[in-house]
Amino acid sequence: MSDERERTFRWLERGEGEPVLFLHGLMGRMHDWEVTLDRLGSETCRPMALALPIFEPWLPEPSIEALAAHVRTFLDALEIPRVVLGGNSLGGHVALRVALAAPERVSGLVLTGSSGLFERGFTRGVPHRPRAAFVREKMEEIVHDPELVTPEWVESVRQLVNAPASALRVLRFARAARRDNIEERLGEVRPPTLLVWGREDRITPPEVAERFRRLIPDATLLYLSSCGHAPMLEWPDRFAAAVAWWLRSSRERRATPALAAGAAR
Repeated sequence: MSDERERTFRWLERGEGEPVLFLHGLMGRMHDWEVTLDRLGSETCRPMALALPIFEPWLPEPSIEALAAHVRTFLDALEIPRVVLGGNSLGGHVALRVALAAPERVSGLVLTGSSGLFERGFTRGVPHRPRAAFVREKMEEIVHDPELVTPEWVESVRQLVNAPASALRVLRFARAARRDNIEERLGEVRPPTLLVWGREDRITPPEVAERFRRLIPDATLLYLSSCGHAPMLEWPDRFAAAVAWWLRSSRERRATPALAAGAAR
């Protein structure tokens, strides 16, 4: 694997069949999906994870649309005509934007803790140079089990938000996500959609998941108990099992776009 490929995307070499691409959240990393890729590699799919260019200066526009365009460019570069798109938080929002802009490219959606309707913001009251204690407090809001927030993880995030350029990008993308409410367009989402939500999600609470389920025409909602905003990190085996089950059970609908469109009507 080349250095560039290692840095920008992860593709499980042993996977075969239908491509499944996962997108991380605002403060996430493509490596957040490692266990998911490993578990799904035994299924009849080819799981991937992409690093979104949130902190890259060559992406000048901090918008959901710009990230969605980047995902489509990535699919074009790998000559992938259709894909199951999954995403956590901001990544789910981006996946929805791709599905709305290019429905012929998306055979299915897997959303977990997705923004696009509502999420608790963290851009107010942030100190100019946050200390580790403040960063830990905010990170513990993401998970149900605070023991998952390690000192190493806290320090990596603290360094990021204390770098002026990176902190500004975080604020701009967070504000862009809040402005880009897609509630009125969710009825246009045609691909079969799996919603996997943490029952104790405090960022996008369960009522947000219920709204997604009601508004997306072909949506299945599964809850994970004792779980917060990032199920693929907190309960990776359970999350991967849910995705694997849905990939099998929705295969026929995903393979026939007309069925998905018919279900939507």
